[in-house]
Amino acid sequence: MEFPASSYPKSIFEQSTPDQQQSLDDNPTFNVLLKGYKTRSMLYERLLPDNTSGALRLQGPRGGNTAIIMDNKGSIKIKTGPKNTEIAGSGILGIKTQGQQQLHEGRSNIQYNPGGSENEGQALNVLAYGDVVEETVGHTRYMKAQKIYIKATDELIIEGQNIKIQAGGELQMSGTKIATAQVNKKEIVTGQDLKFGAGESSDVKFDPRSSTNIVSVGCINHKVAGDYALRALGNVHIGSLGGAGLLIKDRTMGMKITTLTRFAAGGKVDTKIASDGQSIITGKAGVKVTTPTKLDMEGNVSATLESDVAVTVGKPGTANTKVKGAKTTLSATGNMIISGANIYLN
Repeated sequence: MEFPASSYPKSIFEQSTPDQQQSLDDNPTFNVLLKGYKTRSMLYERLLPDNTSGALRLQGPRGGNTAIIMDNKGSIKIKTGPKNTEIAGSGILGIKTQGQQQLHEGRSNIQYNPGGSENEGQALNVLAYGDVVEETVGHTRYMKAQKIYIKATDELIIEGQNIKIQAGGELQMSGTKIATAQVNKKEIVTGQDLKFGAGESSDVKFDPRSSTNIVSVGCINHKVAGDYALRALGNVHIGSLGGAGLLIKDRTMGMKITTLTRFAAGGKVDTKIASDGQSIITGKAGVKVTTPTKLDMEGNVSATLESDVAVTVGKPGTANTKVKGAKTTLSATGNMIISGANIYLN
């Protein structure tokens, strides 16, 4: 049997504070379309007070703070939650496909951050198991970094119609072997050009018309610890004006060739020592002129043999000695001695 209550309550509870009120005139409005009761995920609409800016938002499970937002501007935003160092894989956007195709009609801005010391300071790490092809059509490809490191385990090829390498500081190149090939080569050095440690330096030309020219308004200095060989199938001409200079301190001779041992100069056909002025041959230990054949000494004006001690002409007992001329004068300030097996006076 059921009996009615003797009295009924007039309210649900005894209210201690007034009801809270919220005006939606200046605040966005929400329309929840779907709300999961297990993960508290939501799908809802949002409209701002201007009644124009609206969005559809898919909110992920509670606590993850992940969302996909599609607004009335045609934009789509994908947002992951914060990264928790105590939870592996937190805050990561993972995409797995069988390929992708993207077409961007406008400018794309991408920003990567290292996101923690466990990433070894890397903001972007790309791994490809095939060829990677990038092409910029009709424009310029820029790469800018504090330091750019390119490593090829087999071969590095840089190909272009024109290639420029510019360095504001030092430009270094190193390799076990460096080979270059070009039609014309030009180097402009405004400072020092230094080559160090080369075991061998060779300049080989196969064109008979080729030439090697060294033109300098300064000085040229060769210092060789070993031998120095200079050979030519053609002619060799060495000339000097004897002008001013900075390298050679002794300026008394315009050209000087010396050696600490023996010195030889000669030609297989003819040897000529000529000067527009006077030719002087001197030797501290003496001067000896020998020949297995005829020795001719002549002067268009005069010929003089002088000695502070004695002058000997001819080799006694082995050869004939002749002194002749249109007029021949033999004179002595002291005694004159003429000796022989027979003396013939015409």
